Amino acid sequence: MEPEAAKYHFGALALAVADSIASASASLSPSGPAAALMVFLSFEPGLPISVLASRIRLSHAGTVRLIDRLESDHLVERRRHTADKRARFIHLTNAGVKMTGALLRAREQVIAACVSPLSPADLNKLGRLSQRLLIANGYEKSGVETMWPVVGYPGQTPAENPSQPSRQLRRRPSHKG
Repeated sequence: MEPEAAKYHFGALALAVADSIASASASLSPSGPAAALMVFLSFEPGLPISVLASRIRLSHAGTVRLIDRLESDHLVERRRHTADKRARFIHLTNAGVKMTGALLRAREQVIAACVSPLSPADLNKLGRLSQRLLIANGYEKSGVETMWPVVGYPGQTPAENPSQPSRQLRRRPSHKG
């Protein structure tokens, strides 16, 4: 395939997958930053607002408003820190856990259907190329794994492995002139 055509095929695939995920999850949960926040909390319960704001790329004030909305919908709750009574940590409620689980299952079904025509060897190549593109486009290698929950990857999370430091989505500054 010509390189120019390959770029357009990749772009079309990216849009098709994103549209399919949005369509499959539209009726299941809030969308955009709210869905991302809930997914992160499903993998790392009890994150502080500052960490959530960084991960979903909203201002602190915007994240507080989003949490207020999700709390009024009974999807998340604030809990006090045992040592610092001023600190609040965000957790999913039972309803939030159920909704997030449905969202992740819907995303997994879309992704599985999309890649189902590929052989295991092709999937391996796709995985390596995808990781390389994520890193080359400013996502540090450790940040790549933090994106896994957003797409429903059931890999081990930092909460499950205390020896592993918590990871967050980090974008390196572009060095392009």
